[in-house]
Amino acid sequence: AGLSVPDGFVILSYTFDKFLEETDLNVEIDSILHEVKHEEIHTIENASEKIHSLILNAEIPEDIKSKINREFKNLDCKFVAVRSSATAEDGAENAWAGQLDSFLNTKEEDLLIKVQSCWASLFTPRAIFYRFEKGLHTTQISVAVVVQKMVNSEISGIVFSVHPVTEDRNQIIIEAGFGLGEAIVSGSITPDSYVVEKEPRKIIDINIATQTRGLYRVQNGGNEWLEIKEPRASSQVLSEGQILEF
Repeated sequence: AGLSVPDGFVILSYTFDKFLEETDLNVEIDSILHEVKHEEIHTIENASEKIHSLILNAEIPEDIKSKINREFKNLDCKFVAVRSSATAEDGAENAWAGQLDSFLNTKEEDLLIKVQSCWASLFTPRAIFYRFEKGLHTTQISVAVVVQKMVNSEISGIVFSVHPVTEDRNQIIIEAGFGLGEAIVSGSITPDSYVVEKEPRKIIDINIATQTRGLYRVQNGGNEWLEIKEPRASSQVLSEGQILEF
């Protein structure tokens, strides 16, 4: 499609299933979920805490460890993004997007624990409640983990190829902010938004938001919020030329 996508690899959902089987956690997790009464929030929170502890304290099988470490070395980079993708994500009936965890600017020494944290995020209180609310608690749901070279972005954003509200297929919506895109995805900032008509290609609406802080890489890994001062805070994030490049 001609899009610039950072190199990476996917730890398949099969790997998570194998991890659960080889550590005998699948039976324990099923037993814990069986006790949940989703109308009673404390039972969800208790189940989440127990399952998180089981997954994070289990030892990843050596063959899985070595494959993950080998693929990381093949990327030949210092920092990666570690992202979760549930097998039931973004279907016609269900939307798991944004419910599981992602970790930006992850270094090699933290990679395996971040992978386990992505696996464990399939069982946050919110995700467990969603399973029961949607009647998915008896459905086999797994999670893949996407590991990609980290882009240390000064500007980041989201593009909707079809207008998500009006469903106009001739309109693109671009949202953009300063710093890492996690700030936008998490709802921590209000981004600029631009509406672009596809044919003929032209900008039909620009909404500029004031952004007083942005998420940026810490030198030794991880992220931090930094203040954005005026006049930059109130300035347009993408120029009209950059908008039309999409």
